[in-house]
Amino acid sequence: MPGPGETVDLRQEADSRLALAALAAIRELRPRGALRLLTREDPTLLLESLNLQFRDALAWDISARGEHWEAAVHLALDAAPRDVLDALRRDHHRLDGLLAKALRRLNAGDVRGARPLLEAFGAGLRRHARAENEVLAPALGPEPAVQPLEIMLREHGELLTQLDAVEGCFADAPADAAPEAWELEPFVAILSGTLAKHEHREESHLFPLWSARLARRTRQERESLHEAVRALLAG
Repeated sequence: MPGPGETVDLRQEADSRLALAALAAIRELRPRGALRLLTREDPTLLLESLNLQFRDALAWDISARGEHWEAAVHLALDAAPRDVLDALRRDHHRLDGLLAKALRRLNAGDVRGARPLLEAFGAGLRRHARAENEVLAPALGPEPAVQPLEIMLREHGELLTQLDAVEGCFADAPADAAPEAWELEPFVAILSGTLAKHEHREESHLFPLWSARLARRTRQERESLHEAVRALLAG
């Protein structure tokens, strides 16, 4: 795990191996960790490419140092969200983590351990959908590209229907008994797959449109939207 200020010297790496070497180092980053990359050339394009693989989970500062470049890399979560879309991406990561942990518990037959994770996930998913459906969609609108917004709204409905099926397993169980792991696991696995595809489409197709529209708003309007979404996500 990279410690505070750990340095990884990539100046001797061949161009064909540079991205793989940087990826291997960055994969070891943990919260509050830091990594200093040394490269022969400006690493901006390299880091932007890697950041796509990490779904915008990285942040960095780059400086030229004579005959080489230095990039101080850390996790974006270690800083406050840059804007409302960054806050939504982070909430995607948080929801993914809760669901993945719950699924691992179910795989191990631990329904009791999975239940609070699923409950937290369910509450968070509903808050997230409300923030996008009730705050951002009306404020930023579907024009000129209607389809990405329509897809988001439809998929939110599908996700909540699948969540109802998961929660229904607990509701249908006798008062003195929990559902079996094998009963829950297929529903949670389907929900996990649907969520991953939805988040990818949303971040790839809708968020760039919303980003362009946010750029045309005043700073006060952007901050007001950010605050409204942050309040909803926090519950």
